Amino acid sequence: MLAASLCIVLGLAVLVSGGWVALDIRSAAAAIERWQERNHELRMATVGDFTPSQKWITATGFRVVAGGVCLVGLILILMGLVNL
Repeated sequence: MLAASLCIVLGLAVLVSGGWVALDIRSAAAAIERWQERNHELRMATVGDFTPSQKWITATGFRVVAGGVCLVGLILILMGLVNL
């Protein structure tokens, strides 16, 4: 019963956070992309290299990954409900 409850609560948290980015509520994916660029700039400034930042994933890529995370949350919820 404890494991099922834990799966449901964890699944809800993962579903909501993944859905927030996947549906791009309040430009969450764009904010993560800007955060990624800023971290790269800070890292390069620390090292002393001032080359332009390279995007390894775009806002659309973040939305796709978040969609996968959202599906994992749904699976966790279903597993918890089956175990109850």
